[in-house]
Formats: sequence, C-alpha cells, structure tokens
Amino acid sequence: MINPQAFAHEQRCLAYVWTFLGFTTDLAKDGDWFRATLATRSVFVQRFGSELKGFENVCAHRFYPVRTKDRGNGPVVCGFHHWRYDNDGCAIGIPMCQENFGTVSRALGARLNPIEIATCGALVFGRFPAPVKRESLEEFLGTGFPILASLSRSGAAPRTLSIPVAANWRLNLHISLDDYHSVAIHPTTFGRNGYVRREDISYVRFGLHSAFLYTSKPNAFAEMSAACAEGSFRATHYCVFQILPNLLVALFRSDGEFFHCYFQQSVPVAHDRSVQRIWVHPAPFRADHAWHIRWTRPLSDPIRNRLLLHYVRRVGREDNTACERMQEVAHQVDKPPFLSAIEERLGWFEQSYRQLVADGNEIENERATV
Repeated sequence: MINPQAFAHEQRCLAYVWTFLGFTTDLAKDGDWFRATLATRSVFVQRFGSELKGFENVCAHRFYPVRTKDRGNGPVVCGFHHWRYDNDGCAIGIPMCQENFGTVSRALGARLNPIEIATCGALVFGRFPAPVKRESLEEFLGTGFPILASLSRSGAAPRTLSIPVAANWRLNLHISLDDYHSVAIHPTTFGRNGYVRREDISYVRFGLHSAFLYTSKPNAFAEMSAACAEGSFRATHYCVFQILPNLLVALFRSDGEFFHCYFQQSVPVAHDRSVQRIWVHPAPFRADHAWHIRWTRPLSDPIRNRLLLHYVRRVGREDNTACERMQEVAHQVDKPPFLSAIEERLGWFEQSYRQLVADGNEIENERATV
C-alpha cells in the first residue's frame, strides 16, 4: 500500500487470476467491444460472431492503444498507422507492407497479446495466459458460480458509476468486508439500527472467496447456490459476495419487495490510487408485489432508481473518505490489526490474497524457465 515496487510486483502476479472485466450486455452485437483494465494493463474484449475474445490494448507495431474509448463497434484497426487485425489478433492489413517491411502482412508475424476470456452469466472475466494449466472460471468461483450467474442477469441495462479513490485498492475491499464500521461511518443508512450481531448473520468461505448473508439460517449459502442453479431462487435478505481479486457483488432490498443487484470493482491504478467501477440493476428474481405497487410502477420505478443512485453515491463517498484517511497513515502501520468477530472476512481476504500472489510468483518462475 505504500511501496510502488511491491505494488507492481503484486499486479504482475494478479495478472494470471480470473478478473472481472465487464458485462456481456455491452457485447450484444457482432463487432461490439469494451475496454477494461486487467492488473493495471489496458485490455479490450470484442465479440466476433458467437465468440468473445480479449487482447491487450497495445498495437504490436509501435505500441499505440488500439482502443481509445470505453466501448464501441467495429474492426480491430489501430488509429496510429491503420494496422488491421483479425479475430485471432494477427496483423492482416498493414499499409504498404511489402514496400516498408519487405513481406506481406501475414508473413510479418505481428499479433496482439491475447488474454483468456470466460463468462459467468452476464459477467465477463479475463486473465493473461500462463505456461501452466490452471483452473477454469467455474472451478475458480466454485459454489458461487450459479449465484453470480443469476445475479448478473437483468432485463434492464445497469446504471453505472466510476469514482476515483485516493487509496490502495485493497483498502476499498477491506472496508466492504468490515461489518463493524457501519455505525460510525454510515450513521443514517446502514448504521441507523445499531451494530450487527454475529449471531444474526452468516459468514461463508467458498474457495478463495467469501459471502455475507443477513440470516442465521443454517446452510443458507448452499441453498441459495442450489436454488440459483435450478432457477427457483427468490430474494429475501441482504447478501454480499466478495470475489478475488477485486470484485464485490451485493443483493439488497431497495424498497418493500424490490431488490437490486450491485456490482463494485476496485480497479488498481497505483499503490495509493484506485477507481471504483459500479453497476446497479433490478434483481432478476420474481417478487410478490401488491396490486397497487404493480399498477404504479411506471411512475414509481424512475423515482426509485434515482433515489437508489443517490444513496449508492452517498454510502460510497463515506466509505471512500475513510479509505483515503487510512491511506494517509498507511506508512505508519507496522503490526497486524485487531479483527473483531464481524471483521472475520477481512482476514480471509488477506489470506486468499497472499495465496494468489504466491501462485503468481510460481507462474512467473515457471515462465522464466520456459
């Protein structure tokens, strides 16, 4: 959190980890693409027919960014010298190639650096290739896979936000895993009813990830996973899922029987800077609304959505301010924290984070010997 060299090493290791990049809703048509960040490296994902493919966003010629906007549609053509690439990332259309390089475009062997792409419902994940065989995305997410797949599906386009934070990305994750801070930091929203009691909630660890469920019902997580897999799940309580390395997914009651899904990615920028990318959409689960609620939804939904974004921004500002204040004194921290019973997931996150960095070290060492 205070050392740029350590941060750079961490990101090299995390480049080989399945990382959330965006939504398939932005890739609905052939040729659609979006730009994202994978371990601080600019990448883009594009639809080619029925396939999604990803590449590092750097032209093989003079290293200009191929995509200079957040999203769009069209062929893969670099704007610097009009080098054109096919759906495998190979340079196939190089202006005056024979005259300038003494050969035809395909024979030059220039290509974009590919990234591996996989999906979970409407969520797109990516990672840089490694010289060793690794787990699939479904194996990586484990019992959380059907839950994320269900939460990500929605008939409405998500509302989006992007918020710069003057703090390390891990601090953003820490505060989202901390159920002890609500009274002090969110006194008029999450903290207005007092402190969470450990006996009223459930914490679950699944693989490298974790879940919070506002219920003490035994096996609630396993039952939710099974119900999502068979399409019978109904939303009844607040849930939060933390997916390594930097994704947070929440299901929350927004009004009466209305639930929304919230996706937050803490994107690393530097050791002391990050960006929060946020998506919010109505939960895709059937709800039993009263007749007058159903009839007035054309009028109430726009108001509800506007109020929802207001509270998302407000809670986010409160959390981000706390993270930025912690970043200011991070250089003074020389011992582990005291973690309460309702901060347990923070400890789990750090254990999983260290494992991912250790695994990344092994991949880097393997690559060096190949």
